[in-house]
Amino acid sequence: MSTILLKTIKKRVDFIKISKKGKKIFTKGFILQKYKRNIEDKIENNITRIGFTITKKIGNSVLRNKIKRRFRAITKEILNNYLKKNYDYIIIANKKSTTMDYKELKNDLIKILK
Repeated sequence: MSTILLKTIKKRVDFIKISKKGKKIFTKGFILQKYKRNIEDKIENNITRIGFTITKKIGNSVLRNKIKRRFRAITKEILNNYLKKNYDYIIIANKKSTTMDYKELKNDLIKILK
């Protein structure tokens, strides 16, 4: 099994494109948007890109960064088993993700990626 290269989505244009064209899946703690890239997207093949949206509605910067670190760790943990090549994923946290523990968030993400 080959390892998947993970890159971060940083440009607003990419976030908007994925939100318009991608598929949205709702869970208790977050929303996952996923989008299969085409060949004409001018992005390297065989990489997976992931982005995180944690708004100020969630809490102060300390809390937002904690949630972002959690999601980053979860995605690195499940990368080779569940994330697909040539896909873009965006995780949008909601208020409940602050009270959920690591294991719950991880299980939710795995469940919707299967």
